[in-house]
Amino acid sequence: MISYPKGREILELVQKGIPVTMTIGVGTRHVQEFISGQSVVFVAIAFITMMIISLAWLIFYYIQRFLYTGSQIGSQSHRKETKKVIGQLLLHTVKHGEKGIDVDAENCAVCIENFKVKDIIRILPCKYVLFTY
Repeated sequence: MISYPKGREILELVQKGIPVTMTIGVGTRHVQEFISGQSVVFVAIAFITMMIISLAWLIFYYIQRFLYTGSQIGSQSHRKETKKVIGQLLLHTVKHGEKGIDVDAENCAVCIENFKVKDIIRILPCKYVLFTY
């Protein structure tokens, strides 16, 4: 194995027509020539930096997960109250040709689907009419 500058030197000699004689033999590994101290330091710093970034992300992720889980536990009581209030809303069954509802809606305020006869609907205090899913 030869270095790049030595290879260029041999190539130039051959291109000029100068005969070049080479001997091929089994050599030893010269790892130290190809790995400088600076490259080892660079790789070490890059690895440590990536480890710190990964650790910071992991800590941030678990803190967010913990906060989200904590907020979910606190909101379960609100869910029960919400279901209770929704259950108290006025229910109505749509009848053919009915005009007696206190609203002028022909479709659901959420999905915009038209009401059909025998559909069970909820009437909100603001007079919106919704399907009961």
